[in-house]
Amino acid sequence: MPNVTSKDGKKIWYEVVGSGDPLVLIGGSSLVSNQWEFMLPILKDHFKVILYDQRGAGRSDRPGSGITVDQWADDLNLILETIGIERTHIFGTSNGSFIVIRFAAKYPEKTAAIAHYGMHKLTDQSRKMSHIGAAICDEFGVGNGSMGAYFLVRLYGIPPEFERWETNRFEENLHPEAWKAMHEALEVDLSADLGDIDVPQLLVVGDSGIIGKDSDYGSGWKSVQDVCQDVKLAVIPDAEGTYCVVTHPAIVAQEIIRFFDKHPIVS
Repeated sequence: MPNVTSKDGKKIWYEVVGSGDPLVLIGGSSLVSNQWEFMLPILKDHFKVILYDQRGAGRSDRPGSGITVDQWADDLNLILETIGIERTHIFGTSNGSFIVIRFAAKYPEKTAAIAHYGMHKLTDQSRKMSHIGAAICDEFGVGNGSMGAYFLVRLYGIPPEFERWETNRFEENLHPEAWKAMHEALEVDLSADLGDIDVPQLLVVGDSGIIGKDSDYGSGWKSVQDVCQDVKLAVIPDAEGTYCVVTHPAIVAQEIIRFFDKHPIVS
């Protein structure tokens, strides 16, 4: 499987599938590329999809400290340079939204249209949940058959029929210290970056659950709409927050395809 090596020696896994305009998919810090398992069969028929696991989880290196949002954006830039992508659409959900926003502000010449969940700083609720997650990792571990993955899944509230699937993915993807380092990286405020983004944006948010659009956790989309121009909102009915890409893949894919088709990448 292909990897790139960052300037500080970390191996970052990536994969390219499909054909069409390039589209980077960025999952959250626990599911990483697995977040797109149910949407990928649809999206790869419309786009050249670039998947990657951000440093800290999955098939990439999992350092236990020192992870930053800037590193995540730079790792993505290195992948694009390696595979020869000059400009790309990007779709990120959960705290993958931090990477979308930082990349779009830092590498505007490489950014076409973007879609994301709206997270750009930690709210009171998201910070409390992160602290609880760190305590779970300390008490129960995660990976190697521990109970930590199960409790992390329950903390973030995916619908019950997907709990076993997500628990298995957390078991595969996570290491306790790396998980905590990834969440420490989110102690940033990217509000200023929002003002530097002038590409079309689509905000994709489920309407229910503890991380839904009306929760404190999922409230970032409101600030994005207030600050940025040319922003559209897609509310996915009966879907829990960022998990809409897992539980409602066909509906979200329709929104994504429709949005990016309106903003084709011109060579």
